[in-house]
Amino acid sequence: MQKFILFAFIVAVVADACTLKCPDGFMTFKRTPTCKNSMTSLWCVKTIFPEQLINVTTAKSLCEKEGSVLTTFENDDERLQISSALLAGLASKKQYYGALILDGHRLSQCQTQDRSILGASPCNSPKTAFTTDDKHTDNTFMFLNWAATEPSASFYEKGVESCVQLGIHPLGDRDKKINDILCDYAKSPTNPAAGYFWNFGVACGRLPDYQ
Repeated sequence: MQKFILFAFIVAVVADACTLKCPDGFMTFKRTPTCKNSMTSLWCVKTIFPEQLINVTTAKSLCEKEGSVLTTFENDDERLQISSALLAGLASKKQYYGALILDGHRLSQCQTQDRSILGASPCNSPKTAFTTDDKHTDNTFMFLNWAATEPSASFYEKGVESCVQLGIHPLGDRDKKINDILCDYAKSPTNPAAGYFWNFGVACGRLPDYQ
């Protein structure tokens, strides 16, 4: 019994001495731990802006190189911080408008051009048609922040807009809001001149380090 008490005391002291810290270059998001974010109290987010425009596959690869995953915002403060980072990234490229890729994709049953399916539950609601893979971020707030008229579920060839970007846009009801996009393209193939839909970067997230 005495050995157990001593062990418990040592564990408590060590745990108290440890601190959580995000790596250099990552924003630190303090969160309320819930079942919807896997009890995450601290989440680290980095925005990356490569030289070339990117699609979702490239975005995931960039995150993996940082030991991270595609991520998104959990609340309004995080949305604004990521938007500010996007503005800075665009400024570095001498751009006023543009977007970055976030975690988020249509449910598998909603990735269709069948309008009867897209018009029925759960595919007909902006709150339920999409999901995320990042288990450390509660996506509830994210799906309340669609740009005006989005998600539009536009078709191109055999696909439907099934991934998600956050954009800086000249229209206020679309600025710093999310939009559904074609996953395989760095810019809209149906409106390639619209620079505010170009994917200049990506938001990557990871757990902090113990120090």
